[in-house]
Amino acid sequence: MVLAMFTWALAAIAAKVLSHYISENEIVVYRYFLAAASMVPILLFMGLSFKIDWKNLALALLIALLTIANVRFYFMGIDLGTAGLGAALVTVLIPMIVYLLMMFSKQDKTPAKDWMALIWGAGGVMLMMNITEFGVAELLTGANLYFVLAAFCWALISVAGAWLKDTHVLTFSFYVCLFTFSIDWYLNFDAPLSSLVAMDRYFWISILTVSVLSTTIASTIYYIGLRVLGSRKCSTYSLLTPFFAIAMGAVFFGESLSLQNAIGTLMAVSALLILQNVKIKGIMPYR
Repeated sequence: MVLAMFTWALAAIAAKVLSHYISENEIVVYRYFLAAASMVPILLFMGLSFKIDWKNLALALLIALLTIANVRFYFMGIDLGTAGLGAALVTVLIPMIVYLLMMFSKQDKTPAKDWMALIWGAGGVMLMMNITEFGVAELLTGANLYFVLAAFCWALISVAGAWLKDTHVLTFSFYVCLFTFSIDWYLNFDAPLSSLVAMDRYFWISILTVSVLSTTIASTIYYIGLRVLGSRKCSTYSLLTPFFAIAMGAVFFGESLSLQNAIGTLMAVSALLILQNVKIKGIMPYR
C-alpha cells in the first residue's frame, strides 16, 4: 500500500515531465490506451470476466467523461504550477469535497466535530494555496483554479463510482480507460503516432509511470488492499501521498516548500484523519 501511494505521487512528477513533450490531449490518449492495454493480461491472470451490463457500461461512459475533464485540468495545473504541491493540494481536496457532497445529500445532522474538521482543513488548503501572498481572486486563477477543478471532477468520479454494482472494479476500470482513450482520441487527437518514435527515454519512463505503474499496477494494489484491509485503513494510507508528492517535487524539480505550505499540508491531512469515521470507498479511483 505504501508503494502504491508512492507511485501515485510519482505520477505527478512524471506528468510534469510529459508536459514539456506533448499536450494534455496527447497525454490523455497515450496514458489511457496503455492503461487499458496493460489491464488485459491482469484481468486474464486473475480470471476476471470482461462481461459488463448496460447500466455499468453507461456508468463507465459517464466516469470516462469526468476522467477526461479531471486529467486535463490536472495536467494544465501541473504545466503552470508546481508538481509536488499541486498533487498534494488535489489529494487533500478530493476527500473533503466528497465529504461535503455526502453531507448535503443525507438528512442526518452532521456532527460538530466534522464541521470543525472541515473548517480546519479548509484553512490548511488556503495556506497550501498561499492565501497570505495573494488575494482570493488570485487564488482562483491559473494553476490553483485548475487543481480545484480537477479535484471537483475527481470527487464526482468517487461519488458516481458508488453506483457500481455486480461488476468487478478492475473490469469496470478497464472500460473506463477504454472509453477515456477512445473519446479523447476521436474528439481531439491530431498528432501522428509516428511522432513517438523520436521521443527519448525520459518521455517513455514518464508515460509508462502515469499509465502502467500508476493507473494499472498501483490501482490494482489499492483495490486488493480494499478487500484485505477495508476502506477506512486504505484511505488512511492515501494520506501519505501529499507528503510523497511534495518530497519528490523538491528532489526532481527543486520546488521549495514554505513554512505556511508545510503547516497547511499538516492541517489538511489532520482534518482528513478526523473525517476517517465516514466510510468513503475508493477515494482514489483510476489514478
